[in-house]
Amino acid sequence: MLKVEFIAPDIMKIVAPQKLKADDFAKIAPEFDETLKRYGTIRLLIDATHLEGWETMGAFEKHMAFVKDHEAKVTRIALITGHEWQTWLIGSVKLFVHPEVKAFDKAQADDALRWISG
Repeated sequence: MLKVEFIAPDIMKIVAPQKLKADDFAKIAPEFDETLKRYGTIRLLIDATHLEGWETMGAFEKHMAFVKDHEAKVTRIALITGHEWQTWLIGSVKLFVHPEVKAFDKAQADDALRWISG
């Protein structure tokens, strides 16, 4: 299950579990949508240091649908990576999404926080 906390009114920190499940994004959607309603945009700090992937292809598809539905209102994403594949995935994703996206390794977590807050 995704863990969510706000580190500023319009900055959501999401901590990913080892495996993402199909319903994970439906569970955070109300908080996410409420923040968008209140502020118009959102910034994300995503801690993916423990993430190994998606439980099923359906979970991956739900994740991509959530991204497609919300990416236009996300201004920045800082991703703290735990695996090399996450860094190259972010490099590919940057070509297709609106937000400014930057990957940081776990030793750079403080840098990620400063960047997303700036």
